[in-house]
Amino acid sequence: MNIRLKLVLSAAALAAGCVLLAGCGGSASSASSSASSAASSGAASQSASEPAASVSAEENGASDAVASAVDALLKADPISNQFEITAMNIEYDFGLKADDVTSYKGIKSNDNGDAGLVLAIQPAAGKAQDVMDTLKTYQQDQVAFYGNYAEFAQAQSNVENAIIDGGDDLVVMVIASNDCSSDLTSAVKDVLGK
Repeated sequence: MNIRLKLVLSAAALAAGCVLLAGCGGSASSASSSASSAASSGAASQSASEPAASVSAEENGASDAVASAVDALLKADPISNQFEITAMNIEYDFGLKADDVTSYKGIKSNDNGDAGLVLAIQPAAGKAQDVMDTLKTYQQDQVAFYGNYAEFAQAQSNVENAIIDGGDDLVVMVIASNDCSSDLTSAVKDVLGK
């Protein structure tokens, strides 16, 4: 009887393990779509009195200026193996407060050792300087990170030369990808109308 019970319990544990592993599988596109769905439902559950902060331009239909700024900057700074920046990245990677960001769109390189980044943020009213200061802190953190690895010297140099600029309506951060040969300063000035 004892052996039969152990066999049944082992089979049940194996079946449960298989179910858990099957639930963890899937493609990156299904993972990102479920993350988008979760972000959308989270934004929808906010009360009407709260601003819908920390959602991407696609999710909240925010300003075309944010999306067009990223598109224009990507022409000057083509990013390889693109990774779209999510609300979680805005808060946890960049350290931006949800209340400081009205909308955003960003792409970064998902290649090891390539710090390429194009990020445009529509700051909340009166928060442009706070957003720029937080992005400068992120820049310093990335310089320190890449400084730990000799093989990432190019990425470290690119981060050190990042461009963070903007005004009350739009803040951008651009880090050259390893393959970038364009003048990003003039591209940023064009986007910002300076």
